[in-house]
Amino acid sequence: MLRLYFLRHGKAKTAADLTDIDRPLSDQGRIDAVLMGRRLASWDEVPSLILCSAAQRARETLSGLIPSLKGNILIEIEERLYTFEPTEVLERLAEISESNTAVLLVGHNPALEVATEYLTADGSPTAMQQFNTKFPPCALAALEFNTNSWPAIGAKTGRLVRFSTPKKD
Repeated sequence: MLRLYFLRHGKAKTAADLTDIDRPLSDQGRIDAVLMGRRLASWDEVPSLILCSAAQRARETLSGLIPSLKGNILIEIEERLYTFEPTEVLERLAEISESNTAVLLVGHNPALEVATEYLTADGSPTAMQQFNTKFPPCALAALEFNTNSWPAIGAKTGRLVRFSTPKKD
């Protein structure tokens, strides 16, 4: 069984003098990243691989998570994950080694929201209800797949087991 976590980056500052990729987190975004790291750790599963967008706000979100996560975790910062298109995210997932059964991807919307919708066949009623309202900054989705092959995941093959935002567990 594979477990996939999608984490949207925390709330970013608006900065007219910076390019979008260089926008940092707001103070609230930093607070929320630490909170969501603790929440992920409380779910008793630590990813063996973290894939993160190269955007400043995504990397800062990841930095907030790291202190709460224990274990040997491989972290890859990737330019290609600075995307708002779900296709790129899904293509990257298909390339993951089968030795990584729990993966966290830190990225952007609408890519993560659309990818979650695409992958989810069903889920816990609570998670589905929370997800159907929005995928706000620092939202964390946990999906499970009844396969051991990342290339085998696709449309409606996953189950949304948890969905959490900084305001709701």
